[in-house]
Amino acid sequence: MAEPLVEYPCWWTYAVIGADEEDLRQAIGDVAKGLRHRVDFSKQSAQKRYVSLHVEIWVRSKEERNRLFRAFQSHSGVRLVI
Repeated sequence: MAEPLVEYPCWWTYAVIGADEEDLRQAIGDVAKGLRHRVDFSKQSAQKRYVSLHVEIWVRSKEERNRLFRAFQSHSGVRLVI
């Protein structure tokens, strides 16, 4: 299957999931520091154990997009990034 054509620069959306909204917002601030970005609340699980936020970041290249994805994955406040 061919990879979709993405024209850069563009806004790219990540779903960032974790146990605590404040920790997630701190992680987003750490990863996206100095970059144009927006954060919106997405969902909270029924048992309130997980919360997800949508993060839109202005990315300039595929390499930057993938670097940000890996940075979210490795941040201690983040359980999952999609």
